[in-house]
Amino acid sequence: MKNPFIRNIRGMDRLELWLLSAIVTILALRLFLEITGYPQMGGSSLHIAHVLWGGLLMGVGIIMLFTFLGKKLEAIGTLVGGIGFGLFMDEVGKFVTQDNDYFFQPSVAIMYTVFIVLYMTARWVLITSHYSETEYLVNSINEMRELAIGKSTEEEKKLILYELRRCDAGDPLVMELERIIHGLKADKAGRQGIYVGLRNRLIGKYRKITGNRWFKPAIIIFFLLQFMGSVGFIITLMFNSGDIISQLDTFGFTDWAILASDTFSALFITLGVLLLRRSRLAAFRMFERSVLIQIFLGQMFLFEKDEFAAIPGFVFYLLLLLAIRFIIQREQSELIVRETSGA
Repeated sequence: MKNPFIRNIRGMDRLELWLLSAIVTILALRLFLEITGYPQMGGSSLHIAHVLWGGLLMGVGIIMLFTFLGKKLEAIGTLVGGIGFGLFMDEVGKFVTQDNDYFFQPSVAIMYTVFIVLYMTARWVLITSHYSETEYLVNSINEMRELAIGKSTEEEKKLILYELRRCDAGDPLVMELERIIHGLKADKAGRQGIYVGLRNRLIGKYRKITGNRWFKPAIIIFFLLQFMGSVGFIITLMFNSGDIISQLDTFGFTDWAILASDTFSALFITLGVLLLRRSRLAAFRMFERSVLIQIFLGQMFLFEKDEFAAIPGFVFYLLLLLAIRFIIQREQSELIVRETSGA
């Protein structure tokens, strides 16, 4: 029996747009409410919470996705649904507390956890395993609808052909589709959505920065400084334990959780530093684990403690993770080239 779950090869683009619109909605809404003094809709007897508007917009987004065809309408439906989800998630504090506390401090950590879990789960489903020939074929047919409505580009034609060439070359359907694609004319100019175009430009600039010779040494120096900071903390604890122990007495659960994540993060940094001479690839994998601990544990509890003040730290670690993964990919490529040359 064939797998009934056919993955969308470009599903991550839609997911990123959906999550980004939800996060921006939450930040913009909280800023607006802070500036305007938290006004209420509905007068003295009613309160029309924005979670209702969120549900309405999510419904509108879903209806758009199964009512209309075409990438542009899909993007609009995704954007509308993401805004609705952001309005919905913003009031999570009201629904996890008995007194409907909108300002419930851990609500920001709950939002953060939900977004991270959704993103990582979707990423695991969509891109952690190879696509089958059937998935490539179905995706290529799905892309061909843009050709039918006259909104395709040469770039999109190449993507369709790329997918078809990963299907069974002897399949009559595949051969017929390739013949059709080669015979169609498309616009020469590239046509990208606003989000995809902006994202690709940012990725291009980011890769240009990470491709510089100084970037990899800068990452190593950063982790070496973190390593020295961890060692300095241990030395301070050994020679001036009284002051630190008195500070630890005031720690709550969140503080202990942050300290534990910092400790485990420092442990992987230490392993990475020790592995630098033997294998840079193994060292950067240790650095990657250190950053993942900060993102999934440390940042979550920082969000609970400092709420939106923790956003700059989260953005920093996210960019750092992307940089490390890019370096790991380059190290793996260099290793493959060396092994191939030696063979």
